[in-house]
Amino acid sequence: MRRILAPLVLLALTIGVHWKTLLTRQYESFDSPDSAYQVVPWLQAQAAQWHHRHPLLWDPYQTGGQSLIGQAQPGAAYPFNWLLFLAPLNHGFIQDVSLNWYVALIRFMAALACYALCRDLGRSRAASILAASAFAFGGFIATTAWPQMLNGAVWAPLVFLFSLRALRGEKPLVNSLISGAFLGVAWLSGHHQIPIYTTLAISGVWLYHIITKQRVRRSLYFVALVITMILVSALQTFPAYSYAQNSVRWVNASHELTWEEPVPYSVHDQFGLNPISVLGVFLDGLFTNSNPFVGIAVLALAILAVALGWSEFAVRLWAAVAFAAILFAFSSPAIFDGIIYSLVPFVEKARNPAMAVFIFHLGVCALAAFGVDGLIENAESVWVKRVMIGCGAVSIVIWVFEAVVWSFHTPVTARASPLAITGLVAVLLVVLLNALRTGSIQPRAIPALLITLVMIEVGSLTQMDLANRDQGLKYWSLLSRDPDIAAFLKSRPGPPYRADFNGDDIPYNFGDWYGVESYMGYVASAPQAFMKVQGEPRTHDLFGVRYYVSKQPSRGGLTEIFSGSSGVKVFETATAMPRAWSVHQTEAIHDLDELMPRINSIDFKQTTLLLSDPPVSAPPPLETCTGDSVRLIRHDMQRVTIDVSMSCRGMVIVGDGYSKDWVAAIDGRRTPLYAAYAMIRGVVVDRGHHQIDMRYRPTSVYTGGFLTGASLLVVFLVWWFSRRFW
Repeated sequence: MRRILAPLVLLALTIGVHWKTLLTRQYESFDSPDSAYQVVPWLQAQAAQWHHRHPLLWDPYQTGGQSLIGQAQPGAAYPFNWLLFLAPLNHGFIQDVSLNWYVALIRFMAALACYALCRDLGRSRAASILAASAFAFGGFIATTAWPQMLNGAVWAPLVFLFSLRALRGEKPLVNSLISGAFLGVAWLSGHHQIPIYTTLAISGVWLYHIITKQRVRRSLYFVALVITMILVSALQTFPAYSYAQNSVRWVNASHELTWEEPVPYSVHDQFGLNPISVLGVFLDGLFTNSNPFVGIAVLALAILAVALGWSEFAVRLWAAVAFAAILFAFSSPAIFDGIIYSLVPFVEKARNPAMAVFIFHLGVCALAAFGVDGLIENAESVWVKRVMIGCGAVSIVIWVFEAVVWSFHTPVTARASPLAITGLVAVLLVVLLNALRTGSIQPRAIPALLITLVMIEVGSLTQMDLANRDQGLKYWSLLSRDPDIAAFLKSRPGPPYRADFNGDDIPYNFGDWYGVESYMGYVASAPQAFMKVQGEPRTHDLFGVRYYVSKQPSRGGLTEIFSGSSGVKVFETATAMPRAWSVHQTEAIHDLDELMPRINSIDFKQTTLLLSDPPVSAPPPLETCTGDSVRLIRHDMQRVTIDVSMSCRGMVIVGDGYSKDWVAAIDGRRTPLYAAYAMIRGVVVDRGHHQIDMRYRPTSVYTGGFLTGASLLVVFLVWWFSRRFW
């Protein structure tokens, strides 16, 4: 019972801080632009396919088709997401209640992980609960809306837990492997940014210990950790790397970046914390890019831990981790970040150094657990008195400020601010510490009261800015606005065609949400060749864009064929190419800069363009004739079948996005697949009647999946045998 009591308390606290979304139906966790327009449609597309027993690896709904798992951010490789995808759907759509519990359980996992870390550090149950609550319901974890970021951060406490065990000499090989496995799982989460910072932080801890003593042995254990991390993360990192080679991403630089281009340091500088963010640690709202707020109570306890327990190595370690993390998060005001950016591989790929503040939070919360236990043991210390004086000074400043601000509001418009809550907690903390010093309260009651103060201060942080449905959900409501448009597009007869959407009228990813193949959308990355010409009308025609969805026609030659209830209309063009056709001429281009002028000058029905090197040294020889018959007989997400009768040797084109992971066979025999027009798929077919079969077979996913599964199994077996026989 003692073992499950703390998790039950943390679960109760999790439900309590998420009362708006879990205990009522008046709020929605994903009512923000990125979440509603991009993240939830990604989750919806995957959930719909999982319920058809086909995990979604290829996304046909954006950019004419591209790797979904390769984009990483959709979280296709993350096991916790699979549980969400398997949750019951409502008329084919992911349910609000599932999404709200999904977010709450992510934070519950963060709380459990931090609790386990603090218990392993020798802290009391109550102190560990306080630290876990502060980590899960405050700062980065509480205020970050992107689940792909949160899912990576929740594993950091366990990475540190098992690494510190190994460094203490407790089954060092086993615990190094387990730490690496948890770090690998963090890389599966969907975004590389948080795992990079976790890897950087734990590597710093290992490097310090390697330098101090047992250099060779600890170096070997660290190598084992890194290898395990690489193997466990392979299901996500392998396809992400494969996809990135021919793609671009947006990072707020002057242009989209290829894999070879480093993220400019000006971007890192833009997304760092500003100096005032130091005050934002205990004054909510004073920050840029990532919220460092943990509150006055947690900060005071962390200060007490450093003051009272500096002789303990663990206290010094966590103080160093917290200090280094927030120093890194400041970017250019401190040279620390710039040096690491310049010298450590892959750090430049993480464009937002402010998000490293979650490592600072972990360090401060661990220190707070030491502070709780140290406070009870050293209540008479002069440092307790000094902390009381500091909290009293903060409360006076806050209340004077609040009084001045309040005087400018009428009683109708005046509302309590987060600063007022911090001021109240500071006063209550002074009262509590004084009562402990004077013996007016029993020491055993202190942890529960401190947890209460922490929850008063950070408990509302997770859902502070959620809008009530009665006031209108600004972004979320758009997802249920256009089912009539989707039904109309799906009912259109004939071969499959794509639709393009005006971003001002349909700002969310309509294709992913409704399962309608589309041309472009709200994407984080896209194929490099496609982005070179994606704005050209003829590229729309090449990808078979027959329908344009907007309130007004976006180009000439469009005919209105449907008007939705929201005022959004569907227009049709007659210039779109069919999904499959044949050509009998090829022309070579030497680089992607030649693509735009050539796209606009050739006849798609006669000629295709091929990059000369790579992927082929010379265009394949074709013959000139007419009279081909090309019929699309199957078009699934990850398989296309075409029946053709060729009058002579030619190339059959499919207007879907090209990837080297697609394979083609003619009459059951493998055949090369070409990047026609550098963007879509083509195969050379000889004269006669043939059947072409194209399948998505991502070698990087299969290889990565095998390595992830096998390495996790090995780590589990090593752990199991170590418990029984070591």
